[in-house]
Amino acid sequence: MIQWTPRVILTDRLFRLPVTGTADQPPTLNAPGFGLVDRRWSRRDQAWMFYLRTPSLGGDYPITVTGADASEAATIAVRSLDELRQPFDDNGTQWPRRWPLGGHCTSSRTRQTLQDEPLVKAGNDEILRWWLDQDDDTLWRQLPVAEFPRAHYVNVHQGCPTCGTAIFAHGGFYPWTRNHRPGDLRSTCPACAAIFPSNDLRINDFSSGDFVDDGFGWFDDEGHVFLFAATCHRELVGQYSGAIRTITDHLRRQPTDIDVARRLGLMLLRWSLEEVYVAAAPQFRHGPSQEVERPWDGGPVDWAGMEDPITALYRKGSLAYAIDVPNVTVALALAYDTAWPLLRDDDEWIARASAQGLPLADADAGCQLIEEALCCLLQCAIDGGALSNKPGTSLGVLSALRALDRDDTTNVMDWLYDRSPDRLRVFVSNNFTIDGQPPEATGGYNDTHTRGVFELEHQVAALRVLQPGAYPLSRFPSITDDPRLERLVSAPYDVTMLGRIPFHFGDGGSSGVQQPLNDRDLLAPLDEATLERAVALGSDAARGLLDKRHRNEALTPGSTVHDGVGFAILRTDESPERAAAGIIYGDAPWHRHQDLLDVQLFAYDRPFLSALGYPQSWAHVNSWEGNWATHNSVWSVVDGVEPLQLPFDTPWHFLKEIAGRGRLVRVLRTEGVQVVEIEASRWVFDTDAMRWMQPGVSYRRLIAFVETGGQGVALVDLARIHGGDEHWRMCRGLEGTLQLQGAGKQPQSGTLAGRDIERGQLDAVRHGDHLGLAWMDDVDLIEGGDAIRGTWTSVHDDQAHLDLHILRTTPGTQLRSARAASVMDSPERSRYNYRTLAWQRTAPGDSTTCVDLLFEPRIDTSALTATRTIGADIETASAVALRTETREITLYWSPDRGPDEVTIFDDGTELQGPLAVASSGLTRMRRRLCLPAPRQSGAIVALDRRNCTIDVQGFDDVEAGNRIVINPEGRAHNYAIIAVESLHSTTLRLTLDMASLHGRARIAALDGAHLELDFFLITRTASLHGTRLQREFDDCWQPIVAAANHDGHTTSMDLEAPLAGAQTGDWVAAVDYVVGDIARLEKQRTSD
Repeated sequence: MIQWTPRVILTDRLFRLPVTGTADQPPTLNAPGFGLVDRRWSRRDQAWMFYLRTPSLGGDYPITVTGADASEAATIAVRSLDELRQPFDDNGTQWPRRWPLGGHCTSSRTRQTLQDEPLVKAGNDEILRWWLDQDDDTLWRQLPVAEFPRAHYVNVHQGCPTCGTAIFAHGGFYPWTRNHRPGDLRSTCPACAAIFPSNDLRINDFSSGDFVDDGFGWFDDEGHVFLFAATCHRELVGQYSGAIRTITDHLRRQPTDIDVARRLGLMLLRWSLEEVYVAAAPQFRHGPSQEVERPWDGGPVDWAGMEDPITALYRKGSLAYAIDVPNVTVALALAYDTAWPLLRDDDEWIARASAQGLPLADADAGCQLIEEALCCLLQCAIDGGALSNKPGTSLGVLSALRALDRDDTTNVMDWLYDRSPDRLRVFVSNNFTIDGQPPEATGGYNDTHTRGVFELEHQVAALRVLQPGAYPLSRFPSITDDPRLERLVSAPYDVTMLGRIPFHFGDGGSSGVQQPLNDRDLLAPLDEATLERAVALGSDAARGLLDKRHRNEALTPGSTVHDGVGFAILRTDESPERAAAGIIYGDAPWHRHQDLLDVQLFAYDRPFLSALGYPQSWAHVNSWEGNWATHNSVWSVVDGVEPLQLPFDTPWHFLKEIAGRGRLVRVLRTEGVQVVEIEASRWVFDTDAMRWMQPGVSYRRLIAFVETGGQGVALVDLARIHGGDEHWRMCRGLEGTLQLQGAGKQPQSGTLAGRDIERGQLDAVRHGDHLGLAWMDDVDLIEGGDAIRGTWTSVHDDQAHLDLHILRTTPGTQLRSARAASVMDSPERSRYNYRTLAWQRTAPGDSTTCVDLLFEPRIDTSALTATRTIGADIETASAVALRTETREITLYWSPDRGPDEVTIFDDGTELQGPLAVASSGLTRMRRRLCLPAPRQSGAIVALDRRNCTIDVQGFDDVEAGNRIVINPEGRAHNYAIIAVESLHSTTLRLTLDMASLHGRARIAALDGAHLELDFFLITRTASLHGTRLQREFDDCWQPIVAAANHDGHTTSMDLEAPLAGAQTGDWVAAVDYVVGDIARLEKQRTSD
């Protein structure tokens, strides 16, 4: 009968007791000591809900419920706060979860320790004034009690109970309008103005009206839940910690204001009460982060009753949800440190807290409670409950350690360096790619990592100054002691497009709306404090960036290749550039999309080809924003190979949206033309074998970025797809309308996923790879072959156009167009609407599908006067000729021919090798050829990883700016040569643009050639296959045959042969190359 009871609950608190029964006959409740506040019948739960207040004294209290045919008894453990603060054992686990476990943490503070932190810019004065004007009762009520749950989203499927999905025109994540000052726990729909719920939780009304939400959601007749109160509670929790930050900043500017200090102290005690409580009663923690609305069964989950309670607490947060816990920790630590001098001997704030029901003996007891809350937050992190974007968890812990100012927390620092999510001992080497790129999406996510490096160094150094004996440098080395530091600083700037927006990689950089960028400020990924910290560590790159920031000057990165993470950006030479094109060919573990070989194009202060970027909601990211079908890319569907279906809170968070990985084959540049050639493969993760595998799909992609005169540019885009059962080439084009010339249109029913599959009918798709296609409706079959020309016209500016020339497609390739709009609401109310083109070729067998396109973005008339395609004696080869008013440029490409093989093109050209660019002036008729020179091979005879140099024998013609491929038959990373020094007649010392260390770890276990490593190295889509594992103390090495992560903390690895003499505990490193490896140089040559 009793569906749920609390495992342990605080005195004088409200909770919900669900009891099954029938609507016409409520059960009898006998609960001595408890107060009945309200009751109601829940049709959805088929239960009576009793809302009870716990007794004011701790104890084990029996309750009994009696129905028509049965009765049931239970005992509820009610405890006072003082009782919950005492160590106790439950289910074999030590509670409360407070550092040090099983002990007491008596304050040892004698000084302020965090006041050297930079002051942030003053915030909203109206918000500050509101918080400073409230009475104590309001301040105390503003933080929700822990017993009622918190959640992120009201409902991301049905939307609003009144107007449905129309609400999503106002946002996907948080569209509802709320009044939180003071909190009224009501939600207003911005589309229809309906207000929910119908009951008033402020006065403990759990039963009034037709839309009752008692804290656990309102359910419609179909059983869909709408979490009005829970989302309000989460937002109020977030706003409370935000108010603590706001008042702290104000007090730091007026450090003698005792009235403000008392108010801040009262708020800190209010938060500490809940924090200490949920450390002992984890049932009332925030719980898992959910990507969609999910109901609770009866009540909050009893994590302490699980078989392994501590494992169960992973990512469950505390009062705040997991990602917010580190920020809360930082806020509380700084607030306490700021107010402490005024509060430590003051009685008034303690008396005011007692008046709110928190009896404390004196100011020391108040300080002790706040420090206990910080210790609970420490333990929450250690238990895995706090898990934020890296290195947020560590920054929260370090702030708490500085605020506590103790000399007995060395074990916490050991955890930070060797067992925390961030593993500070290897944070830079294991989290950043060899070119200095962070491991997530470009923009805010990646910038958080980069800033975090310098924040970590600052925090650890500050802690070392406070307690030098507890944190010696020999035991806890510098975070920034890594050769990629300069690239790490420059990387966020090197990925900007037109100086104003990040290149779109994963969830970052875009919202799907292709508006002009000219009203945006120059992008400043790193704040001034970060750059100043980097300058203090000796970074010349940071010094240059800081100077440009002070002068408000744009960076001029030029064309950049980021071969560690895997993308290339081609730019014009202005500062900032007037146009740019980029291609993705690599991968990273987090916030990813299936954007392999996605091509983007920016010109005329706006995007012309771009990604959808950050999702409208997490409910659809796998089928829309993150799906391959929404990108300007290629794909091959393989029968029997389905995408991984992982829950939102999966421990395999590094395995979402898998596509594959490529490598840079070559770059070529001549006057007004830049070419990048990529080859790539699909990779999938075999969850049975726990290994990366290739399903037999390979791609080739060549883009040529051509300056056509004046402001004009064009993009030649040649794609090849081989393997698999269904080939696709997708292009959403420019946001707006599409007009096609030389084509007939035939409307089709359904979506691109099938004529019998309606929009959003995801459960009907024939293959999991078709999810994105199932959102693309209003389909037209396009007929006309390769004679088709098209023009997209921007919805934001009818003078902006993107011309498309279909140069060539493989016979049997079908072209269709379809509508691509946001997926949470009807397409008519979408914030963006694209007309996608999709080329599909089914049953290709062993043949290669070719799709050759040319794009020209323009504001006025076209700069191209003619285009043509030229055939060749091999199907996969292609030549494209472009003519402007002043010259003709012809690009010859034969990707399947080797450097000594000849391809004959239909215009009579004989090409030896894979690539050439011919340029002819129309007035002087002089033809210039630019093509790769014969390859040179050399051997690495010595290296210096710290200085990124290799000594090579075998090269005879090398200069700075050339690119080399190292270990070409293995991982084949592509490096730029920064400097060349001749050591003697046969040896050259080359300084390279990237580091060569992929990560470090200790051997935790070994079995022949199989190793288990104790740290996480990035292995996604086979990123370490073909590299080397080298033991650090003697440089003994073996090639890495396979590597994978089976969890978020460790690495499994198979070597070609056992590592000689290997033992557990040995430090090893995954490196790109070793002495003896081959380097290959392919220069370009120009002839007239």
